Amino acid sequence: MKFNLILLTTFCLGTPALAHELNPPEEPSFDLPEISVLGMPERRSPFDFLPTVSKLGGAKLDRKKETTLGETLTKEAGVSSSFFGPNASRPVIRGLDGDRVRMLENGIGLLDASGASPDHALSVDPMLIESVEILRGPSALIYGSSAIGGVVNLRTNRISETGIETGHSDFNLRYSSVDRGKSMGGVACYKLGNYVFHIDGSLRSNENYEVPVGSGEVENSSNRTSQAAVGISRPFENGFVGLSLSGYLTDYGVVKEEDVRIGMDRVRLDAAGEIKRIAFFDSIRFKSAYTKYEHQEREGAEGEIGTIFRNRGIESRVDAKAGNLTFGLQQQYFRMGAIGEEAFLPTTRNSSWGVFALQEAKWGAFRPSWGLRLESASVVGEEGSLLASEVTKSFLAPSSSLGMQVALPAPVSGQDWTLGFNSTYTERAPNYQELFADGAHMATSIVERGNSSFVTEKNLGFELSLKVKDRRNEARLSTYVQNFRNYIALTPTGTLDDMGTPLDSSDDFEIYEFRSTPARLFGAELEYTHKLEQALLGGNWEFDFKADWMRGLDLGGGGNLPRMVPARGTLGLRYQHSRFALDGEFQRVEGQNLLAVNETVTRGYNLLNLGAEVPFSGSFGNVKLLLRANNLFNVEARNHISFVKDVAPLPGRNIVVGLQGSI
Repeated sequence: MKFNLILLTTFCLGTPALAHELNPPEEPSFDLPEISVLGMPERRSPFDFLPTVSKLGGAKLDRKKETTLGETLTKEAGVSSSFFGPNASRPVIRGLDGDRVRMLENGIGLLDASGASPDHALSVDPMLIESVEILRGPSALIYGSSAIGGVVNLRTNRISETGIETGHSDFNLRYSSVDRGKSMGGVACYKLGNYVFHIDGSLRSNENYEVPVGSGEVENSSNRTSQAAVGISRPFENGFVGLSLSGYLTDYGVVKEEDVRIGMDRVRLDAAGEIKRIAFFDSIRFKSAYTKYEHQEREGAEGEIGTIFRNRGIESRVDAKAGNLTFGLQQQYFRMGAIGEEAFLPTTRNSSWGVFALQEAKWGAFRPSWGLRLESASVVGEEGSLLASEVTKSFLAPSSSLGMQVALPAPVSGQDWTLGFNSTYTERAPNYQELFADGAHMATSIVERGNSSFVTEKNLGFELSLKVKDRRNEARLSTYVQNFRNYIALTPTGTLDDMGTPLDSSDDFEIYEFRSTPARLFGAELEYTHKLEQALLGGNWEFDFKADWMRGLDLGGGGNLPRMVPARGTLGLRYQHSRFALDGEFQRVEGQNLLAVNETVTRGYNLLNLGAEVPFSGSFGNVKLLLRANNLFNVEARNHISFVKDVAPLPGRNIVVGLQGSI
């Protein structure tokens, strides 16, 4: 039966007030965690931010964790996944991905090659992430022009910002049936004198995953991954200082080509510190990270190396707070290159400097805010096989934001109603790939061609949101529009490049070009959560509903933008008992027939996921047994925005058994 998003939306918007009357307000309220992605003072809840912000952590994040970050977050409102198989998948926010979504680890960019191509995996294992902060829309002025679509900040505790009384050790073991996957990870954090020491690590092994159709499994979708990190910090009364060193190794198959594998190696050194209450500043915070990244694309049974991607870079930032004003400086430099017979990118030197300021005020029921950022960026293409001489492209990218939150009169006592409006103007400098790509990318089986004449991508965005909150309910309805003067997109041309002999088209690749066009993206999102705190059947219940819908229009060509997310809705129910917990999730994804040139229709699908948790306690510590059944009815599902939707459907029925605990 077709999922009726309109009916469910109407139901959820009307429920908060009704639920408040049915359930007295003396019950406990939501426990919403403090977040740091926007750096604003005196904020304790994602609900209080003018831009749309959310945070996942603890048991809620553990239930959602998959082998990639994109699949971990794909059921969040406004967030989907690029899904280049089970090994390479980035978050897509409101239809924007790649270099328009900033991927951060503890507030500093990952500096890997995941933004350059959908087959390049993120250099992080979701198993070791403690929490994820998601900022939707182009409001993250403090993180740079490449945050024009949003920010995903992955938080760990490798550099502890506060002291700890006692140490702890956590572990996580899992087995998944769909790919015979085995994973294990652990974290230990202990205090020695005035110092806090941290160590963590994980191992993952997955075979080819099974699908409900075709041959029964997707060839060349296996992976082997390991990650380890150490950290030390010195918290003190007015701040902290610390260092961490992490390493990430993975070897995975590229599902687009059955004989291509990628071996990735990343080493990262982080430094961070903060001083509070110094001079007229509330705090001054410093963060920096140096990254050494390399991955090899190998072909055939002999593992012949076709292309090597290398990146060396550093990113640093200083944030200062004085009252309700946040301002700072950000710097980034990296040298990225692709070498080998099949290299389609020249070696480039990329640098940027940015200064920014954000401020909020409070005038009774009104809370205005503004932000400014000025960024200078340059991309230098070095002389080599793709460039006859050195080419330098320089850009100046200003950005600004202006917003207002208004506290509305509540129709029911104990509720908070907030109306928010946010406007942003953002410019993004084109990246090295959009400027200089020229050649066949074997892992994706396409020919990519850039355009060195691109100027900054200009975007004017608006967001209107209504938020309702009481002690047991929380709802958000947001609408948004982003108008691009010159949206840069990798677009199929419909023509083939002769990769073999003129009479043999079996290995010809389709030509894709980066093209610039006026564009408009618009849509709406709804989130609603209700907690029935009083005991019912011996436990507590939580209901949530999420839905999103969007369109992307090519205003230059008069059609649709490629790879736009179809309408989706997700219903969730969780029952928490003192001895166990049960949860269920039903998601409907509509078909997509609003297509760009050379795109194909994708059918809609329904997914049902169920889960159970059983905790144990003893002198050994606290342990929890996990059992999940994802895609319970083994439904064929294809991700419309995936480049490999025709060869790699989403995984079939998957039974996951896990054990996690703290000792």
